Amino acid sequence: MNKKISSTLLAAALVVSLLAGCVPSTAPASSEAADPGSTAPESTDTAAESSEAAGDTGDAITLRIWDWDEAHLTHMTAFYQQTHPNIQFETLLVQTTDYMQKFQSSLASGTDVPDIVLGELAYRGRLFELGILEDLSQEPYNVKKEDMFDFAVQLQTGPNGELLGVEQQICPSGFAFRRDLAKEYLGTDDPAELFELISTWDAFEEQGKAVVEKSGGAVTIFPGISVMVGVLKGQEPSTYIDGDTINITERYKPVLERAVRMNQSGILGKQENNTPALNSGFAAGEFIFYPCPPWAMKWSVQVNDPEGTGRWGLVKAPDGGFTNGGTSVSIYSDSPHKAEAWEYIQYTYCDGDGVREAFEQFGFMTGFKAPYEDESSYFFTTKGAYDDYFGGQNMADYYINEISLETQGQVQTKNEVTVLEALNAVVAQMANDTSMTADRALELLGQEITTMLPDATIN
Repeated sequence: MNKKISSTLLAAALVVSLLAGCVPSTAPASSEAADPGSTAPESTDTAAESSEAAGDTGDAITLRIWDWDEAHLTHMTAFYQQTHPNIQFETLLVQTTDYMQKFQSSLASGTDVPDIVLGELAYRGRLFELGILEDLSQEPYNVKKEDMFDFAVQLQTGPNGELLGVEQQICPSGFAFRRDLAKEYLGTDDPAELFELISTWDAFEEQGKAVVEKSGGAVTIFPGISVMVGVLKGQEPSTYIDGDTINITERYKPVLERAVRMNQSGILGKQENNTPALNSGFAAGEFIFYPCPPWAMKWSVQVNDPEGTGRWGLVKAPDGGFTNGGTSVSIYSDSPHKAEAWEYIQYTYCDGDGVREAFEQFGFMTGFKAPYEDESSYFFTTKGAYDDYFGGQNMADYYINEISLETQGQVQTKNEVTVLEALNAVVAQMANDTSMTADRALELLGQEITTMLPDATIN
C-alpha cells in the first residue's frame, strides 16, 4: 500500500466501536452489485479438474453458493479449482430481491441451504439476527478485527458483537463525475481541484446553483433527492437504535433538513433511484455527480454509459466518504463443510491468490488492510479493471487512500433494515412534493416505522 495508508495503519492499533456505523444501499436498496440482467435462477455445477493432475488426492467436496453476479461466481470458482481440484461447486443464480426469502425457505425445509451465504444491505440486519452464521472472530477462524478496515468490521458486526462475515469487496463511496461536464460548469476535471470546490455541503450547494444557472437548467449537479438522501445518511452512522427504541430525530433530522434545502433550491435533478430516467441520465449528461462505491463502477456507471470510456472520474464526496451497499460473505453454521467454506472465503476475499485475481478481473478490493500496506502492492501498480474507463485514474489508490481510511459503517440490525424501508417510502413522497418540510418528513418517517414496528418507541 502506499505511504499514506501505511503510516496510518502501522501507527497504532485500530480501535473499533462495535456499535457505530452506517449504510444501507441508497434507495437501493441498491445495496448491491447485482446484475440487472441476471434473472434466471438456474443451478449449475462446476466440475473439478483431475486430482491427479493437480497432485491432490483428497475426497471431493461440494460447496453450495448462491450469488447474483454470474461472471464473478463462475470465474472465481473455476480459478479456485485450479489449485483445489477436490472442491466442486453447486451454484445458483438468485436475484438480490429474492435471496432472503429463498434462503429462509431453505432454512425452514432444512434442504439446499448454501454453505456460503451472501448478505446485501437490503436484508443483512435480518439475516444476521437469525443466529445461523459462524462468528469468524472465534475458533477455528480467529479473524482479527484490527486487520480489517473500520467500516468493514462495523458492517459485519452481529447483534451481540459477533463478526458474522467479511466484505465481498469494499463499499466506501465517493462521487463518480462526468469529466466533460465538470470542466464546462466547474472549470476542472482534476479530482484534487474538484474536491476543493465541493469539499463541504455548503460549497456543494453553491456550486449546484451555479451549474443550474450556467446550463439553463439542462444540467444539475446531482440526479435527485432519493440519491442524495442515500449519501447523507451514509455519512452519519450512529447508535440511534437501542432494541425497540429508535431515535430518528437524532439520526435523520439533519439528513432531511439538508436534503429538503437542496431539493427546494432546485439544484437536484428529477431522476430517482432505479428508474429509466436515472439510467439514461448517465450517457445523456444530465447530471455531474453520482455516488460511486467500487461495485457501482460497473453496475451503475459503465452499464448505463457503455460508450463512456474516459468520460468519468472519481472524487471524494463533500465532508468525506460514506458506505454505499456492499455484500457480506458468511458461513452457514450447520454447513457440513465449514472448514472448506472458510478456506474458499480466505482465498477469494481475504488474503489468498483469489484476491489479486478478483481485483485484476473485476476490480474487487478486499476489506483487509494488509494487501495495501506496501506502496508497491499490485493494488497500486497494476491497472485496475476500470482505470481506463475512469480516464486513467488509479481507482484502487483513490478508493483506499482518499476514501476508505476514515469511512465508518452502520452496524446492521433487523430494525435498521425496517427504518431504511420506511425512509425510502418517505423520500419517494418528498420527491413528488418539493414543498414538504423536514419536520413533516420526519413525522411521516415516524408514522411509517410505527406501522411496521407497532411496539417500537420512536423519538
